[in-house]
This record gives sequence, C-alpha cells and structure tokens, in this order.
Amino acid sequence: MSTALRPGDYLQIASERMAVDGVPDGEGFARIERVEIITDIGFLAPDSTHVRTRAARQIAVVFCHGMPGPVILREGDQWTLGEVDSGRALWDSAHPWWPETQEPLFTGSHLAAGPHPFRNTIQGPDLVAPAAATEPQPPRQRAAVFEKPAHMVMVGDYLQIHALRHPQWDMRIDEGFHRVEWIGHLTGDALDAVLNDPAWARGRLTLASVHGLSGILVLPEVPVTVLIQPNPERRRSDEDEAWHDGPFYELAGVTQPDLTEQLHADARLRPEPPGSEAALYPSRFSSPAQRALHLDGVTGIRPVAASQLPWPHGLFKCPYGERAKALAATYPKGHSKTAHAELFTRLGDQDFAACPYHQADDWKAITAAVLAFARAEPDSDEQDRLYRATHLSERDRAWFRSLIGGGHIWWDTGQQNLTNGQHRLCALRAAGIEMIPVYGRHLPDHDETTPSQDALTHARRTVEDFWLAHVAAALRPGRLSTHLARLIARYPRLRALLPKGK
Repeated sequence: MSTALRPGDYLQIASERMAVDGVPDGEGFARIERVEIITDIGFLAPDSTHVRTRAARQIAVVFCHGMPGPVILREGDQWTLGEVDSGRALWDSAHPWWPETQEPLFTGSHLAAGPHPFRNTIQGPDLVAPAAATEPQPPRQRAAVFEKPAHMVMVGDYLQIHALRHPQWDMRIDEGFHRVEWIGHLTGDALDAVLNDPAWARGRLTLASVHGLSGILVLPEVPVTVLIQPNPERRRSDEDEAWHDGPFYELAGVTQPDLTEQLHADARLRPEPPGSEAALYPSRFSSPAQRALHLDGVTGIRPVAASQLPWPHGLFKCPYGERAKALAATYPKGHSKTAHAELFTRLGDQDFAACPYHQADDWKAITAAVLAFARAEPDSDEQDRLYRATHLSERDRAWFRSLIGGGHIWWDTGQQNLTNGQHRLCALRAAGIEMIPVYGRHLPDHDETTPSQDALTHARRTVEDFWLAHVAAALRPGRLSTHLARLIARYPRLRALLPKGK
C-alpha cells in the first residue's frame, strides 16, 4: 500500500518505455528517501465530483532519489523492487538526493517511520550482484535536451522525471524521460493550504501527471529538463495508450495553463534538434507499411471488404469445430486458415442457421447500424439516438451493441489473424455481407472497401490457390499438376497421395 512505503524501498515511478537500446534491470524504479503521510486532506477540492478525491483519507507523498520533485501518490497498491543491484543501492544511500529534515513539507502530514498494519517488517529489497560492469565505462549516447521553467512544462513534453540511475554511464538514450499527460498550477494563497513552507514553491507549484507515474509530480518553480525531439514511435505509443486521464486528485485552487500560449512560448525556447538525433531511434518495425500504420494510423470502426479479411484460425466452441480439425489435418501444418475457408465452402444454409453464433433476424440491418454509429460524432445526440437502435429487434440490438463494444470484429490492417470476432465475421460472410464493420488500427486514407469476390467465391479461390501452389512446389509446375491440384482441392482424400512432408 502507498501508506506502507518506507525509505529504502525502490518504487516504480515510470512505465516501461518503448526502447531501442534495451531496458536494463531497475530502470523506472527510484529509491525512496522520505515518506510523508497526509492525514488532513483539506487541500483537496471540497466540491469535487472526482471519485478518488472524494474517497481519499490518507495520502502518501514520496521524495525519491533522482526525481525533480515529490510525488503525491494515489491511494492503493504500488509496485516496488524485490531485489536491486547492490552497487546501485549502496551508491544511492551514500549520495542522498533530498536534504535530511524532520519537518514535513506538506500540510497535515507527518514523516512515516516504523511498521505499518499491513507491513510488520520494514525491510528493503534484497541486494544482488551488479549486472553492469563495475569499472567506469564511456557514457552511452543520450538524447538532446533543453531546459525550461517548470511552469512552462506542457502536455506532450517528455520531462526528465528521473535524472540518475547508478551507474550513470549505463543510462540509455531517453531513459528517465516520460510524457506529460496533464498539467496544473497552484499560486498565491493556494500554496499555503498545501505547503508548510510556501517559499519552497518559489512562487508557483506545477503539478504534473506523467505517463507511468501513479501519482502527481509536484515541481517548484525551477528549471526542468525536457527532450528536444522524442522518439516518434515511442511518442505515438504513449499517446495511444495514455496512462491516466487528468490528475489522480483534484486540489483546491488549481488552474490549467492555456496550451496555445504554452506552445508559442515553447517555440521560442526549444532549439532545433541535432542533425543526428533521428538516427538515435532506429525503427522497431520491419516494414515501412507497419511503421506508417503505427505513426499515422487511427483506431476505430471502419468498413472493410470481407474478401480483405483473413479466414478464421480457430473457432472456439464452433459446433463444426471437429469438421474444421479434420480438414486441417489434411493440410500441411500451419494452414488452419485455409482449412477454415474450405469448411465455409462445405457448410450449407441449414448448417449456418443451426449455429448459435449466426442467430440474427437481419445481419444487413445490424451492419448498417454499426457503421452509422461509427460515422457519427462521438458522444453526440446523433450517436445517442443511433445507440438506441429502436428499429432493430431485441436480438439484433444485442448483436449491434456487441459489435460496437466488447464484441468487436477486431483486425488491424495487415494482420495475419483476427484479434477478435471470428464467429461474428463468419456469420456476416454467410449472410452475404460484403462490407464488414471492423474495429482496429488503420490508415484513414487507405481504401479497404473494394470487394473482389463474394464470400463463397473467395473461400473457394483461397483453397484452390493454396493447392495449386502447394502441388506445383511438391511435384513440378505444369498442366498435370494444375489438374491434380484442382482435384485435391475438391476431394480431401486425395491429399493422402501427396509425398509425405509435402
């Protein structure tokens, strides 16, 4: 629990970054040097409707080695290291970051010491042999940075929240820098409600929510360090997978800066990155198309032609699952999707009608409702009206809400398999739906709506193309192998005639 943390613990202060040079043991954890427990929480906004703010009773504040300010932790559990590099632990304890004091900084707080009801034994992490070389090494190349006043930190900045992990020469390119997700300011009389010594703030407190930090970073008005040009692939990942929406607590008197004004001020301060900066971040993607999808893609529901989507790779609880397995056994290993395409060609209308996953009154109307909902402005009155879907039967309304919610047909452009929704895709194909409502990452200007074949023709072509290529490779290309491949595609028993291992 946050209130059970004690000096000597190594607290997780950041999520794992998208790294191009590896993530060493202990990165993202910092040694706690002081813990204050706030029991008088009068500085929280009294009229807040924020659930965590209203429920707060005791709040822990930690002062960690290498951090630019204390952190007001969210209540609840926190992650700590069970073992730490012995060289690092000895160095951190011998070189404290924060001055020793017996007076708490935050109002209504006391210094935490001794046992806790949920932690009878106060013991730091186990010490292990150093993972890195003990002799000093040439420092690794680090990303370019610049300084700005704390009050100019803005959402999107990659702020240095951990300046030192011993040994310092082992720190990686952009280690210790993390994306700011929310900013608030406290000035004037509001400082008296938070700090026993308001002068510590130097006129202003900047409060920051940072990706991976389970609390609010509290910065006095001092210079802080920011990356000039973050890794674009990492930045996009952090934007798409935000850590927390807004602050963990709402404090009385907090104001939020005007982002437009901050952008103008930042433009005056931020230098141009060195010409070699982009080379620090080699791409993690194996193709330009994958990288473009990551950097420029959006995630949501869009129409995709059924013929552009993969066939199922394994239909869990399908009533025809045993037939699919029997067909897959006639294929070389690793070709279950082609076997499922063949199964589709061998099922008739009565078979599909008997499957519980195909039970709907009007799949065409359901599809149209899903796509209309996806096109509407999010959270608009129009989208609310479309969500009600009063024109659909009760059963179809349930399918509609599944397809816009947790039951998405989920496929990112270029993926080999569906992430989710194999049964629903099968039902839509069987119903003759050519434009499938698909959730996933895609490029907005990329056309995925040109159908090449109806579902049955597509399935037959998938099977035949596979056997044409496979038989030609196993024997030799020619008229005879083509004729044999078409027979093998039609009659599974003939596949036993192919040479073993082929």
